[in-house]
Amino acid sequence: MDATEELQEQIKRASLPVLAARIREARLEFGSHDKLAAEIGTNRQHLIKLEQAKHRPRPAMLLLIAEATGRSVDWFLDSEVDPSPFPRRRNGRRAA
Repeated sequence: MDATEELQEQIKRASLPVLAARIREARLEFGSHDKLAAEIGTNRQHLIKLEQAKHRPRPAMLLLIAEATGRSVDWFLDSEVDPSPFPRRRNGRRAA
């Protein structure tokens, strides 16, 4: 099994709600749907569907999202990894 096939299997086994939430969190830190879509060569509708757990990303798309947002692929896939490693204020927003 090559690396792409292995990643495809990991994506299939990953919790879709966790994966979708992490894509959304990473995109929010990056900027707008339009900004990330332009960076990774897709459209905003596709990102919205990924964030809403209507689709699972293909390996190439997840790699592009991870690279653009500075996150590891494992962070998106592993439900055991803390999805919010940044400190939060009382109002729920991230500290600067």
